[in-house]
Amino acid sequence: MKKQNVWAALAVATFTALALGLTACSDSGVTPEDPMGLTQRQTTSFDLNATPTEINDATMDMMMSERPDPNKGKPVRNPFAELLKHLNLTADQQAAVEGLLASHRECVSAALESLRAAEKEIISAARTAAEAVKQQVKDGTLTRDEARAQLRAISERTRQALKALPGREEARKAMKSCDDAFLRGLSEILTPEQTAILKRWVESRKGGKDNPQNPGGGGRDTTHKGGDTTGHGGGNTPPGGRG
Repeated sequence: MKKQNVWAALAVATFTALALGLTACSDSGVTPEDPMGLTQRQTTSFDLNATPTEINDATMDMMMSERPDPNKGKPVRNPFAELLKHLNLTADQQAAVEGLLASHRECVSAALESLRAAEKEIISAARTAAEAVKQQVKDGTLTRDEARAQLRAISERTRQALKALPGREEARKAMKSCDDAFLRGLSEILTPEQTAILKRWVESRKGGKDNPQNPGGGGRDTTHKGGDTTGHGGGNTPPGGRG
């Protein structure tokens, strides 16, 4: 509860601050270097679940609102499906992985809960600002054209505040820890042959010279390199979206 209060305060502060001033892979993902197709677009649990909440703009006739989330109520997504498919797990291993995935879901859900709460604080502050503008029209101190311009500006600042929310980076780090914990647990139950597949998958996520998407080992790295030696999660990209 205390941490959520801190994030809520940061959310409001972010909105206020912004108010003051505004691939190299084939289509199938299979390459000669990676015949199993394990190095498609790199993805983490954060990428799959934590895209900013989308809003409907405030207008003279309508209040700002959150757009419906098609993934609401669905289990959080994990980026390990393609990896697990290629490991050819035994029945005993599959049972162990189910437990690891359950823990991973709980871990990611906790990070998402705090993030979404902070986003709601931003949207609530924006609604208050928008309603104040509309009240000025009713009071005769602002024209409708002036109000429309201000409402558009509030909506844009809100989108920027949702993207720049300090809690978003905290959530990214938290979900990276969730992915790392899953991979550590997975590595403990694999055979040497399976471990070799896992190692290649992890290396592909580091943007190194063996990554077909980044043959030079440089450029944009969306996986935030560093930290645990088992990687950050990733693999084949399921459909995008939020949790």
